[in-house]
Parts: sequence; structure tokens; C-alpha cells
Amino acid sequence: MKLLLMRHGEAEPNAQTDAERPLTLYGQTQVSEVARRLSEMDLQVEESMVSPYLRARQTAAIMSGAMSGSWPEQVSDAITPDQSAEKAALAIAKCFDNVGTGLVVMHQPIISRLVYYLTGQDQTMGTANLAIIEAPQIALGCCELECVI
Repeated sequence: MKLLLMRHGEAEPNAQTDAERPLTLYGQTQVSEVARRLSEMDLQVEESMVSPYLRARQTAAIMSGAMSGSWPEQVSDAITPDQSAEKAALAIAKCFDNVGTGLVVMHQPIISRLVYYLTGQDQTMGTANLAIIEAPQIALGCCELECVI
């Protein structure tokens, strides 16, 4: 399967809680650009998993709209910032059982930890970065990082 791990776009620095921080206008533009580039690569998302934080949900909505996609979406606490890579990988594997291409929208530092856990590649993920991973199975060291956009 293709596993697309994406960090949300740039978010406002302040809100009542961290979970309520919305995307900035620049963050929305960043995400739209990634969606455009992904569309050019002809990758078709079949399902998505999204952190419950507002900025991640906004990112997922922009991706879906810009890619003219309508796919099932699961909101999961297993991919919030302070979760472990192992817990995130288990939740993703369960969510994407029998899926060809799955999109996961999450945060730092969990996304960088997860890329390392799956691929052994140390990759810092900036806002709106998306890692494309070839994942024969979602487990420790079993995947290959193809590229980051």
C-alpha cells in the first residue's frame, strides 16, 4: 500500500487550547499546493485518518476538496502530538486494512517519529510536508520512504 503521512499546514500560534488552533491563510495555501502536486502524481486516496485537532481536520478537508476526492475519514486520538509511534502504527494498520492508498494527517513530533519507526529514515517534517511511503505492512522497519513533498 501507499501510506501518505502529512503534517498539517501552518497554524495560528494562539487559541484557547492547542487542539483549537486553526490553519492560517498561508497554511491553507500550503495544503492546497500539496494537494495539487499529489493530484499531478495521480495518487488516489481511498481512506484517511485524521487527528481530532482543528488544524488537522482543516488540512484533511482541503486535501479532499482540492483532490476532488470523497473518501471515508476516521478521526483518531492515536495520532495526536504526544502519542507513541508504535500506538500510531497500530491504529493506522487497523484503519487501513485492505486499502491501496491511505492519507494520515497529524502533527509534530509524532509524524517524524512515525516515519522513523516505519522506515528507519530520520526525517523532520515541516508544516504541510507529506511523506510517501511504500508499506507492504505497517510495522517497525518494514516500509520504504519514497519521497517527501
